[in-house]
Amino acid sequence: MTCLTISSALESAVTILAAAGVDNPRIDARLLLCHTAQIEPATVISDPDKKLLPEDVRTFEELIERRVRREPVSHLIGEREFWSLPFKVGPDVLDPRPDSETLINAALKLIDNRSREISVLDLGTGSGCLLITMLTELPYATGVGVDISERALSVARINAEANAVSSRASFLKSSWGELVNERFDLILCNPPYIAISEFENLEPEVSQYEPEIALCAGDDGLQKYRELASEVFRLIVPNGFAVVECGRGQLASMVEIFSNEGLQLRERHTDLGGIERCGVFGR
Repeated sequence: MTCLTISSALESAVTILAAAGVDNPRIDARLLLCHTAQIEPATVISDPDKKLLPEDVRTFEELIERRVRREPVSHLIGEREFWSLPFKVGPDVLDPRPDSETLINAALKLIDNRSREISVLDLGTGSGCLLITMLTELPYATGVGVDISERALSVARINAEANAVSSRASFLKSSWGELVNERFDLILCNPPYIAISEFENLEPEVSQYEPEIALCAGDDGLQKYRELASEVFRLIVPNGFAVVECGRGQLASMVEIFSNEGLQLRERHTDLGGIERCGVFGR
């Protein structure tokens, strides 16, 4: 790729990505070009003949080569949007997914007064997207994000600072709630729920570049729910709620596991694709 204008660089990149079998090659190429050259998407349309700096062309070439190897765009630019908020991401955390915004919608519907003090626990916080998003929506809420990975917690702390909620968020290294000794009004959790046998069939962007520990959950994909059920019961206040994500066709199994520990399903919510994506539980 020796192109020096926006349009020629873009078209060359689209051709390369399409030949490599990358989905949505034009979208990816445009995102990477805008990131590299520090230009707005509108500029790609309004000024296609604008010349690119040689160093930007070299960087763009490198990013396209990495995308050909199926490295996610979010990793290449270092950021993923969730709930219209920016989140730093990378190989140490699961990328925030639009499907997980279902949990935020479900949780906010449970809160009739957003100006009251609410305590939030995010089990398996990863990038911190669930906890941080809730704290941006609830100005008087405080929360704790828990993760077994210290590297993930480092990312979550950066994201809390970037989204101006670090004064109301704390982060703790723990296996689920093992080291947590208080109860919370609201518990959020997006646990691993992929069966080990399904992992290799995931798209390369996921299986090769995202942490397996944040994805896999035993032979049937339900192991983490079994670990979580008693913890959620212990950590939730009597009138509190837990909002827990699940995969396609898993809600009934999750409800059975949780009910065996004294948790009752209060609500179920579907994502934009019509898949049952989370359950709301209470004691």
